Amino acid sequence: MRTTPLIGGAVAAVAALALAGCAAGGTGGGDAESMDICYVTAAESHAYVTPANEAFDEAADAAGATVNRLSQEFDVQTGTDQLTTCVSQGADGIVLWPLDPQAYIPGMIAAQDAGIPLIIINSPMDAEAEEYYDSFTGPDVYEEGVLSADALNEVLGGAGNVVIIAGQAGNGTTIGRTDGFTEQLAELGSDIEVLQVVNADFDQQKALEASRDLLTRFGDDIDGVYANDDTMALGFIDAWKESGRSLDALPPIVGINGQVQAFDLIKLGQYYATIVQSPAEDGKLAAETIIKLIKGESVDKRLPIPLTVVTSENVESVDPAF
Repeated sequence: MRTTPLIGGAVAAVAALALAGCAAGGTGGGDAESMDICYVTAAESHAYVTPANEAFDEAADAAGATVNRLSQEFDVQTGTDQLTTCVSQGADGIVLWPLDPQAYIPGMIAAQDAGIPLIIINSPMDAEAEEYYDSFTGPDVYEEGVLSADALNEVLGGAGNVVIIAGQAGNGTTIGRTDGFTEQLAELGSDIEVLQVVNADFDQQKALEASRDLLTRFGDDIDGVYANDDTMALGFIDAWKESGRSLDALPPIVGINGQVQAFDLIKLGQYYATIVQSPAEDGKLAAETIIKLIKGESVDKRLPIPLTVVTSENVESVDPAF
């Protein structure tokens, strides 16, 4: 299998070649002997996305498919351009990791007009996008928010002050995980108050910087922390240690992804819960789904991956996601 990460100016070059006639128009319906998949991924180097990409490549390789991977590097405009490139290249199938609920819709319409099967992986889009993709594979991010609210509400006894360290503003995963959390607290009738929501772009360093401000502003009034992923939760812990506070006094923290670092901290009593979603399952399912579509097989509109809540009660019996 050939996997070609393309970012930045390389995208424009590929697009120019495609428009010059170096790639045929998309028709979809490839066969088992010739499957060219264009995969617009979120990034190349990231704690969750990288193993998902690797699992995608493995599954595609096992099926004899060729993957042309284009990396957005978490930039929506880059991603919309890359989606246009996929259509221009006449790929047999397109896999899109959307970073915005709406921005990709024109490119998705173009793929549909060209007869190219298209699925989205990992992150949801707005309802108006549904008619333009064949399937959505990956975690139920809203449910992850619900499960996180249940966990934090339980450990805090239904009352207290929490902060939310959210991902990228406008990102479907961020929206789902945050809305699922706050709406579930309301559904539970919880007396937990959200002091502030900050965006840290799923980045540990940015979460450290945001957490410094949270600790300066709220300090000991923070009774709990909900982070949209474990990486950002680690950024909060970095800020806590940097402030000179004792790790024994850490507020309960709930994160998502099931990283090994979260498991280790749960065992140490420095982290309350993580929601396990496997990047390997995420990538593998997306590859298998687009290959079925290329072969003309039918697939469900929504294909979720399993979620597991991990606390001190089951941490020894569950494997980390990565």
